[in-house]
Amino acid sequence: MSLLGLLFFAPFALLVAQPYLALAPALIFGLGYARLQPAPPRSLLAATVLWALYAAYETYMFFWAKTVVAPIRVDLLLLAPILYLVTLFAAVGWWREARRRSRAAGA
Repeated sequence: MSLLGLLFFAPFALLVAQPYLALAPALIFGLGYARLQPAPPRSLLAATVLWALYAAYETYMFFWAKTVVAPIRVDLLLLAPILYLVTLFAAVGWWREARRRSRAAGA
């Protein structure tokens, strides 16, 4: 496997082994969404919901993988890029909103 592929999918290998860790991004984005009230970016809510859904799905897959001989997780080829993009958009939206608010408070 190439170095780029290893760096891209290594975090998901950790999440496959310990699916409860997928709740960490959901909690972080959820706290950011709550903190930026009254007008938080929608991308934070989307990231919160998608990471929480992924945590539930990954927990299901964790227990399913114990019932088969050799589980092949092709679904991660689709889910990993989607979660990376949603996370990137949420982080950028959070940063832009925090920057906008700090400029408004300083003015």
